[in-house]
Amino acid sequence: MLKAMPGNVDAEVINQVLIPKIIKIKYPELDDEEVESLRQFVVVDSVVKNGEIKEEGDKKFIKMADKFVNIDELHIDLIDTINPFQKAFEILSKSVTTGVLKLIQESIEFTRITMTQEEALILYPKIAKFKQERHRLPDINALDALEKRMAEALIFLNNLRRERKNG
Repeated sequence: MLKAMPGNVDAEVINQVLIPKIIKIKYPELDDEEVESLRQFVVVDSVVKNGEIKEEGDKKFIKMADKFVNIDELHIDLIDTINPFQKAFEILSKSVTTGVLKLIQESIEFTRITMTQEEALILYPKIAKFKQERHRLPDINALDALEKRMAEALIFLNNLRRERKNG
């Protein structure tokens, strides 16, 4: 999990870009409004489940980002600034499949890739040859620059295919 979610990914990028992207991939039949509703539920649920709740009189507070916030004043914009994975690595490792982790990692890597469709298509036959010769796909973490670039091309093409499939 730690490899898939580097610490330098901004909480708002996770909450507003990566989570909706995964929801769209997993549930392509949902429209944008339904995806946003589900995204908000996932983010709120993860913050509430992982937050510490404290009561003072008739008010409830939840600890978010090392400070207590009045639950009555809780707003989605505030919640979006909290990394839902910050304290939930153990929970996620038990409930998230390898496939979902791979999608998260690919989504993060895709935001870093600078590539044209033309370059990706040129590299595709080399990716197929690489797989045939080595019985595995190119690794994004490889030390070899060409293998790493082929892995980036594969992520780029997979993302392009998903975008076309989802409209």
